[in-house]
Amino acid sequence: MTGNDDEEQLAFIAARAEEIRIGLNTNLTEEQLQRPLSRRSAHALVAATTAATAAKLKALAARIEAIEEGGIRYLGNYQRASSYSKGDTVTHSGSLWVALKTVAEGTAPGSDPACWQLASKGDRPVKRTMAVSTPA
Repeated sequence: MTGNDDEEQLAFIAARAEEIRIGLNTNLTEEQLQRPLSRRSAHALVAATTAATAAKLKALAARIEAIEEGGIRYLGNYQRASSYSKGDTVTHSGSLWVALKTVAEGTAPGSDPACWQLASKGDRPVKRTMAVSTPA
């Protein structure tokens, strides 16, 4: 099936669902409401439900695609003079942190649980030492 066929089928189902909705909104007598559904009405209700579900799935698929396109943005070591956006990841004190929302300058990872979430706890901060040359 091509994308056009899918779109045409969804449009047909949506139109059919609208016909059913209009039909259900009419004033029916109590006797008419007590009658069992006809096969045609049952199929129409299934089609309406299918159309609604298809529309929701299409919207969710678009949202998932947008999320997956973003990926993880690792920005290196935390810089207190920088602000961070939701989803940015940084290293701070040997651990990996993810920004949960827009983070203002100076809000260090671990200082505000509403802004940062620990992604991977480091053992200890890495301490760099100067290389000492020894005489030969």
